[in-house]
Amino acid sequence: MSRRAYYEELLQLAREKRLEHGVNTAAFGLREVRAIYKGEGIRLDHWPLPYKIKALYMCDDDCPSVALQQSIPYEPKLFALIHELKHHYCDRAALGTGVIHCGDYDANELIEKGAEVFAAEFIYPEAEFAEDLQRLGVTIRDASHVVEVKRSCKAKVSYTFICKRLERLGCITSGQFGGVQFQKLEEQIYGVPFYRRRR
Repeated sequence: MSRRAYYEELLQLAREKRLEHGVNTAAFGLREVRAIYKGEGIRLDHWPLPYKIKALYMCDDDCPSVALQQSIPYEPKLFALIHELKHHYCDRAALGTGVIHCGDYDANELIEKGAEVFAAEFIYPEAEFAEDLQRLGVTIRDASHVVEVKRSCKAKVSYTFICKRLERLGCITSGQFGGVQFQKLEEQIYGVPFYRRRR
């Protein structure tokens, strides 16, 4: 199977699973993911994983579990949990028999990128993102426009997610805003959120 065909299958699977679980993009968050995990029989554990690993899917003796680094921010945590859900749906047998090892990105680049493709489509389908972007009517000319898109975004996604989607849609070039610290820029434009202000 070609890389493109593999990704297309995962996009379709993500859409099917969204329907199966009744996912509403604007209302989808960690609570909903936990409900999906419970329904799928996946145990969720918090572990002090290595810095670069946000989550890890394991399936020993047909008892699937995900180890999650608790300290990561909300949006990357949500993405990581859906990334691991792809491994549950597609890679469970190979992981259980030791054919592939989750977390070994270099050895399993296609499988790991496939999990990213699945997670992105599951959380915020590309067609829905494109419609919302068109409705917003923003032309991305500088980094402040990316901030505007993020602040208007109904899905719980990171700036990295937004930039990758804008690249895929041809709104920005690859790495165009690579050095931008978007959170700081957002605070410069809109101020520090009340929950992060010192008392």
